[in-house]
This record gives sequence, C-alpha cells and structure tokens, in this order.
Amino acid sequence: MSEAVPVALVVALVVVVLVLLVVRRGRPRDLVAPDRPAADGQAEVLRLARAGRTVEAVKVLRAQTGLSLLDAKRVVDLLAAGGTWSPGVPVPGANVDDAVRAEAARLLHRGRKIQAIKVVREHTNLSLADAKRYVERL
Repeated sequence: MSEAVPVALVVALVVVVLVLLVVRRGRPRDLVAPDRPAADGQAEVLRLARAGRTVEAVKVLRAQTGLSLLDAKRVVDLLAAGGTWSPGVPVPGANVDDAVRAEAARLLHRGRKIQAIKVVREHTNLSLADAKRYVERL
C-alpha cells in the first residue's frame, strides 16, 4: 500500500497537468481588437517616431489601426514630442476646427502660449497636457 500512494499522486498530478493544458488550449488567447496595435507594434511605432522616422511610423500605425493619414500623423507627432496615445482614445487635435487653430496660432506667435492653450481647451475636449502639446506643435 505504501507504493500505491506515490503512484497515485504521480497519476493525479499528470491528470491535473493534462486537464490544465486542454483547458488552456480551448480558451481563446488574449485577443487584440482589430483597431488596436499589438504591443510590439506600439513599441515599433514609438521607436520610429522618437527616431524622427515619421513616414515609417505613420505607415506602421496606419497598417495596425486603420487610422486616416492625418490622424496617424497627429499621433506620431504626439509620440515624437514625448506624449502618449492609446488606441480607442480620440486623436489629439483631430477635433480642432480651423478658426480655433488659427486663433491659437495667432496667440502663440504673439508669445501668449497659456492663452492659446486655454482657447484650445475651451473649444475641444482635450486635456491640459494634450492641449499644451497641440499648441506647441503649431
């Protein structure tokens, strides 16, 4: 009977491992939404953007997310400036109309950066940090 206990434990352990493997195999792995780049793709876009290789970064980002050319360019500019962006989040600056952009640029060129940021924030739903980055890119 003393030999039966270790054998039973080994058999039970093998059965548990097999069950876990079967359950794990049947479960879908972490699926990525079609409009969300994979983690390695995000790193690639960030690396290219920060290296100043804007065109390549835009191309990779568009292939991964399906963003328009303008939105992908805005995201790459944001990343190159040290900002962050997550797929599914509105592209900073995408909803700024021409009048607001012109007013912010006018204020910025007159040395009134804070007022320019305020104008952008009043007319968009951008955060303070995103509005600041937007104004700095004008």
